[in-house]
Amino acid sequence: MSRLVLVRDPRFQKHQTPDAHPETPQRLVAIDHVISKYAVAAAVHELEPRRAAPEQVALVHKESYIEDLERGAERLKEKHGSLAKLDADTYMGAESYETALLACGAGMVGLDAVTTGGAHAAFVAVRPPGHHALIDKPMGFCLFNNIAVAARYAQQSCGYKKVFIIDWDVHHGNGTQWAFYDDPSVFFVSFQQYPFWPFDSGWYTEDGAGEGRGCNMNIPLPRGTGDRGYLAAFDQLVAPLMQEFSPDLILVSAGYDAHKDDPLGQQRISTAGYAMLSQRVSDLAKQLQVPCVVFLEGGYNVKSLSESAVATMRVLNARSEAEQGEVHASYLMPFAAADAGHVTGDESAHNVDERIEEVRRHFSKYWRSLRRA
Repeated sequence: MSRLVLVRDPRFQKHQTPDAHPETPQRLVAIDHVISKYAVAAAVHELEPRRAAPEQVALVHKESYIEDLERGAERLKEKHGSLAKLDADTYMGAESYETALLACGAGMVGLDAVTTGGAHAAFVAVRPPGHHALIDKPMGFCLFNNIAVAARYAQQSCGYKKVFIIDWDVHHGNGTQWAFYDDPSVFFVSFQQYPFWPFDSGWYTEDGAGEGRGCNMNIPLPRGTGDRGYLAAFDQLVAPLMQEFSPDLILVSAGYDAHKDDPLGQQRISTAGYAMLSQRVSDLAKQLQVPCVVFLEGGYNVKSLSESAVATMRVLNARSEAEQGEVHASYLMPFAAADAGHVTGDESAHNVDERIEEVRRHFSKYWRSLRRA
């Protein structure tokens, strides 16, 4: 069996959005194309998702909300192709409810694969995305919070005790934050452009409540942060925290909309930068001897999305350091040929470093690994 399991299915394209909407079925079509281009599919074990039961989704979401979405889908089936607008930018069609259940179930399949199936990691290529969905309402293109449901399933059905969630989407993972805000068994860390959307969340003083104080870290990075800043934040904040927290499972909300070519965000991560972030996750999983499951979130330039998502898959599936080096070289060579260096810089490295230091100081009262002599 390969190191990586890929969970995907053409049924995820059944969730429909308006023609001009950025969250389109073509996002997954593009990923499928690049998987074939790089021959990843030949080396990756693929699994089909299964439908999550509503009671499993209710591990995170209110039953009344789940029932409302089901009833809404039934009404839309009578209107033949109509879409319902659920909030300012979130839509559903007649197939959206079942597709969202399938997206939650895909995460469970990925977890089963790394728990009892012999895989080291899983990549769950689904839509609709999930990290903005709140317990009782949709938000930001998201219906159900796929990664939050997976974390609860991991704890209740797979035997995991401590879960570490990394969210590198350009937008704050507000739904995931609020799902675990007072829970010390789930550490949530979110990188995001700040200020940005959602406008009312994502600052670093939102650090948890009750017994969960200190287990919610936001890293609000200034507009124009590139590979350098994201990697610095990971190395100085995320890596030491994860080692001290010592989880038995790593989950990643992998949005690729902080890419320099994405139309919605204004960050500057390159495809090579996403490969480097993925490598850091892989290295920590190996060091801690824990599995990792990666969930697709945002990313709205289909070229940068697909190439960056496959970069993550290739890194997680690499079987040796030499193979990892070959993967990174394949993304770095275009930069080297142009003599542009190996990573994208920040518009203001000083502002980025200052923000990282502010976050470190704030969380040093909770975590010994962030204190300096």
